[in-house]
Amino acid sequence: MAEQTKIGAAQLRITWDGDVPGLAQHRVSLAAFGQPLAYLLQALRRIATQMVSNAVDAEHPKSGRFANLARQLDIEIVSLEKGSGGFNALVTFAQPPEELPLFGDIPERATIELLDSIDQESKLIPRNTSVRRYLQSLPLGVHKQIYEFHENGYSKKRVEFGDMELAQLPATMPYLVELEGSVVGVGFEPGRSEVRVKAETFTQSLDANDQQVEAALQMRGTRIRVLGVHDEKRARLLRLARARDPRFKATPQAIEEHIFKRWAGVFAQLSKA
Repeated sequence: MAEQTKIGAAQLRITWDGDVPGLAQHRVSLAAFGQPLAYLLQALRRIATQMVSNAVDAEHPKSGRFANLARQLDIEIVSLEKGSGGFNALVTFAQPPEELPLFGDIPERATIELLDSIDQESKLIPRNTSVRRYLQSLPLGVHKQIYEFHENGYSKKRVEFGDMELAQLPATMPYLVELEGSVVGVGFEPGRSEVRVKAETFTQSLDANDQQVEAALQMRGTRIRVLGVHDEKRARLLRLARARDPRFKATPQAIEEHIFKRWAGVFAQLSKA
């Protein structure tokens, strides 16, 4: 069995401040911070795994082994920060020596991405689910957080913020669905303006505008193809066409016609803002 070697350690400093019991005395409570630290390590490992997966072809014979290597990242606490509730740590990576040239910089890269994600999430910008779970798990009494990736005292990346609110995502994100079927009904104002499409095993109702309703009426008795956007409660019609019609191709000419020329006036106004 190959010898395991700690390589490419990244220096990480984390500081929390607030009224969580123990912080005022410059102590870190395992009862308060044990679970958050476990989530932090999990987020770091997932970031590293994704980096390795993106770098290696899924059909590579060692792709699974490389992904498992990324899960060997660890956060080793070296010392507690004097005068604060925080600690100095090393992000370490253990892997067989023969793999060193491939992913030796993973600790540094993953640490930078971790801090970038923490920074974005603290600003209500969804970036990483695992990082968000870590931040949500921190005790309510934490009112200031500092994360610093450094090299022998020289700061390479620093994130600092106070009290925060995290982005609240809907339980189900909107998603696109394409259907083929037949128009079996429409709705008009003053009621609900909609188009009802019968697919093979179900009927879908989609909110539509007046032009879409009129187009659907003209396509009754014809097999059609529709694209709709769905959320938790409703579905909205985006595009309606005959099934036999050629699909839209995103050529440079089509993009010019459907985006830049169509919205030229809007872009002109935005450029003046």
